Amino acid sequence: MAPLVKLPESLTLASVVSATVTLTALQPEGAARQKWSIKLPANSRIRREARTRTRTRLTLSHWIGDIEAAARVAAELADNAAKHGGPFFDGSVILRLSVDPREGDLLVEVDDANPAFPNFEEARSELRGTDTGLGFLRCQRAEISWHVLQDDHGAVLGKTVQAKLASEEAA
Repeated sequence: MAPLVKLPESLTLASVVSATVTLTALQPEGAARQKWSIKLPANSRIRREARTRTRTRLTLSHWIGDIEAAARVAAELADNAAKHGGPFFDGSVILRLSVDPREGDLLVEVDDANPAFPNFEEARSELRGTDTGLGFLRCQRAEISWHVLQDDHGAVLGKTVQAKLASEEAA
């Protein structure tokens, strides 16, 4: 079989092929080992969608914490954002997951279009109905907080509610 390209006889294959091996860091120091974000439609399936996507992402990234608890926390935050915060103009809320590279803790964040969170402290401390609400998140040992969401120019876009879950190593 004849070669597709005829090389001059003075040119050897060794002089054509070369390689350089460079060692580089896989991630910048202090950057999250795993960061992920998705828009979820604010509809009746948001809880299931948030649980499924969180379970999948954390399983694939080999997170060492309680994946089922994290999936339930993500579902609760997403559902609360859709019902109480309200969706953005496109009918969605945003779910983000990130893992702290040092501690292995998971940060679950959900953005919605409402910049207010009236009675946050009451809702967070209430233990009534431990199957849902921010009281449920406390039962999962999640640290819950929120802040106003702003763009780069300071315009208010909504709010971010977040829950921090410790990895199994830290727990």
